[in-house]
Amino acid sequence: PSAGASPSFWPSSPPAGGPPPHPDIEEDKINVGFKVVRSLLRNWRRGRVAALQRAGQQVDGEDPLEPDEMALLDYTLPEGLRVIVSEGATGPVQCARRVGEFDGSEAPEMLPEWAVRSVEQCFPTTDRGEPFPDTAKIGFHLVRHPSSDIKQMQQGKLNAPQILRGRKVLSYAVSKLQLEIPPHLAVAGRDEVVDYLELLCNDKVVPPETNLMTIRRFFSKTSDEITLHYRWREGGPAPL
Repeated sequence: PSAGASPSFWPSSPPAGGPPPHPDIEEDKINVGFKVVRSLLRNWRRGRVAALQRAGQQVDGEDPLEPDEMALLDYTLPEGLRVIVSEGATGPVQCARRVGEFDGSEAPEMLPEWAVRSVEQCFPTTDRGEPFPDTAKIGFHLVRHPSSDIKQMQQGKLNAPQILRGRKVLSYAVSKLQLEIPPHLAVAGRDEVVDYLELLCNDKVVPPETNLMTIRRFFSKTSDEITLHYRWREGGPAPL
């Protein structure tokens, strides 16, 4: 899962002698699972690094004893919260401690390799310590619906994570076009993008919470690039 901010546009210079790259719609993403593991093992992480430093051993990754931006994102979990580590749901228990009982003296072998590496390197990794690959992206075209008098996008093909939702695509259109809400759609306190815009694929209105992967599978029904249309909402603002 991820928590996203408003989409942002990241332009880049075209390669020499080649076509311009496709712009991306990006989201600021937070790996909630990594946050939970990092928060559960915060005392283990600090205690182990402190012990290694006292022994004069090298510490891999960032120094967790120094303030960092990620620490601000950690969950504040109760010290008495119980942590149980096992091989699968029915496997033997390898470790059973409360959050506040971890002190760094626990052997790394008591914990999953991916958890140890992720906590040490300060980003989610595989068992081999490699970063997880980027989220798969989908290419699509975003154009004005023929029936609408709304402004036309000037960008060509766009790329975005396949989990990006329709409302984020509409927000991107609003930010690029600097749209003003038409008087007949303007309602006090109703200024969400879905209150006055709608997204279509194959002339079917796409629910705003639908992601690009679902749109391609059930609306576009093609493995090729998809074309999305935007227009002013028909029939007035979205119902409450």
